[in-house]
Amino acid sequence: MKEKTDISVSVIVPVFNAKRYVEACIRGLLSQTMQELEIIIVDDCSDDGSYDICLELAKRDHRISVFKQEENKGPGEARNKGIMSAKGEYITFMDCDDAIMPEALERLYETACKYHADVVHTTGCFIPTRDIMPDDLFSVGRTELVSFDQDVDPPSEISELPGELNDRFEGWLKHHYQGNVWGKLFRRSFITEHRILFGRARLSEDQIFCFSCLMQAKVYIQLPEKYNIYRIGGNSLSRGRPDKDYFIKILRSLFEASVQLTECMDCIPWFSGKNEERDRAQMYFTQGMEDLYIRPAYTRMDTDLLKKDEGMKQLFDEFFGSLAVWARHQFYTLHDSQPELPDVLTEMNDPQYWKKMKENQE
Repeated sequence: MKEKTDISVSVIVPVFNAKRYVEACIRGLLSQTMQELEIIIVDDCSDDGSYDICLELAKRDHRISVFKQEENKGPGEARNKGIMSAKGEYITFMDCDDAIMPEALERLYETACKYHADVVHTTGCFIPTRDIMPDDLFSVGRTELVSFDQDVDPPSEISELPGELNDRFEGWLKHHYQGNVWGKLFRRSFITEHRILFGRARLSEDQIFCFSCLMQAKVYIQLPEKYNIYRIGGNSLSRGRPDKDYFIKILRSLFEASVQLTECMDCIPWFSGKNEERDRAQMYFTQGMEDLYIRPAYTRMDTDLLKKDEGMKQLFDEFFGSLAVWARHQFYTLHDSQPELPDVLTEMNDPQYWKKMKENQE
């Protein structure tokens, strides 16, 4: 049943120090062919003037609302605030340095209404890193964009996922459903009914949110179109840095995310009594975090200094309690025995990577 609201889609945009990009992002949303939308901007304590830019944009269009976090809490908490403020029948999320095709929201909403969907799922495309990256992604021709198919074997036409959760779970484990929060439309009543929110972890928090939606949606629709334009360059890729404080932050986020995934599965009846499936989910998620963040950073650090660091000791004490010494030993033993993992994502932040890719294709 359609909710009684004049707003079809609420677009939630967390903002943190995005002065260079945020205006182009919001103007792109305002130029959508769908006009029955609201744009909810949540500033996460920016100190570069982003908040003032957003306030000025809100003065010019009544569809824009701007909120400011009292302290920096990360994109997950900013999105939660947006969810609580949203009035649209459906919700979508947008990163403030990305863009979305002008027809996207209209197409997604039409599909959602036609199938009475709880979730509509798409992928996207990205602009390869250049020596000078454009502030406005709409200045880039579509022929310059590269397909961003993180989904394995994506559908060639509109497709409804099977209702059998075992099939969905196995598909998730096989990378059939990418977990980026952008490029999807969520029915607001579905989100609120199941109390699906973002956790406190600052990395991969969207993966758990999307997993929860995947395993609880009655109707989950996949579209073959690619509407989002994802910016590879800039701050979006800061993996593999040989920095101790950064490493502790990402390891903390991994531990927090693991706890959140457990809490997520506790709220999904299908996982009740399925210890093997729970373990497989944790293994899949942990491996992804390891490959993207932990191993690329660990193998480039002075690990002797890391092992003596008090911050690392405190982190393991906090999460493992009386097992902290054993857990730290296991962690170092495992990672010291592994070969260096190529930091492909950071390489993608180098224009030379794309030049070589183009040369190889020619």
